[in-house]
Amino acid sequence: MFARLRHGASQAALLAGCAISVCVLDDGRSAWAADQVRVGTPEGTAFMFAVIDVGIGAGIFAKHDLSVEKINFAGGGKLQEGVTSGAVDMTVSGNTDLAFVAKGVPAKGVAVTTAAPVEMSIIVRTDGEITTVADLKGKTIGVTSPTSLTSWLALSLARREGWGPEGVRRAYIGGMSSEVAGLLVKNVDAIVGPVEGAYILEAKGQAKPLITFGDMKNFITHIIFASDAMIKDHPDQVRRFLAAWFDTVRYMIANKEETIRLTEPATKLPPDIASKVYDLETPALSLTGRFDPEAVDVVMQSFVDLGVLESIPKDKVLYTEAFLP
Repeated sequence: MFARLRHGASQAALLAGCAISVCVLDDGRSAWAADQVRVGTPEGTAFMFAVIDVGIGAGIFAKHDLSVEKINFAGGGKLQEGVTSGAVDMTVSGNTDLAFVAKGVPAKGVAVTTAAPVEMSIIVRTDGEITTVADLKGKTIGVTSPTSLTSWLALSLARREGWGPEGVRRAYIGGMSSEVAGLLVKNVDAIVGPVEGAYILEAKGQAKPLITFGDMKNFITHIIFASDAMIKDHPDQVRRFLAAWFDTVRYMIANKEETIRLTEPATKLPPDIASKVYDLETPALSLTGRFDPEAVDVVMQSFVDLGVLESIPKDKVLYTEAFLP
């Protein structure tokens, strides 16, 4: 009887140990332990990247046995350093990272998150004379840098309007705070920036969004990337992350108030502006993650136009759809 009691006590202790830590199965895998995935972003406040925060806060990644850590970097260059050094496993970032992949960063695109750059806008002063797109012809538009998406959007606007590449002047003035300063002191006539910032300026009576770029359908703005090491060593985690991501998008579409609550710590947007951003940007989130080859060609050509790439690589594998749900 004593032996049976001792055996029972040992089983109870084992179960208790599993309850407070992790049980190891015969094949070496852990039971009940979520796989950790480090996900990098170029900056943490954008609504499009706050999908990660919703997935974490709503427990959706956990349902897919993933423990996701969101790591925010100071720009795309720093983010790619993180990928190269192995500091992150996956990234949710802008299309410019395809150019980094083309240049040798050890990663591949695994899903499209948004096609049209709906969250980007042309912002003009409230007290200015620019009230229509036609008024921008020949004007100076502030953008972040020569090789940025903001620069290309200003260039594409001029071309689309039939003004040619010199139809507007692009002034390279740094990040959003520098752009806003340049606009308000009238060093530039307009700027290209996130619509969230435009809404905040509009609430202050300083500036307003003239247009957004949501009608640019044949494009890819944001992409999920996985490091080559992650793809090779943990392909199932990549699949589960993408499945959880698209479950999160569906959750966001169905739950506006909860989405705003879960994204607020990241975006820090006032409720009324958060509501407008949700209404504009949530419908733009992809539900499939598929790469449109024609849109990829447009994006790659934009890198050539901006001088980011000398030519479009023909034999480089930049993305894969193998992990999509």
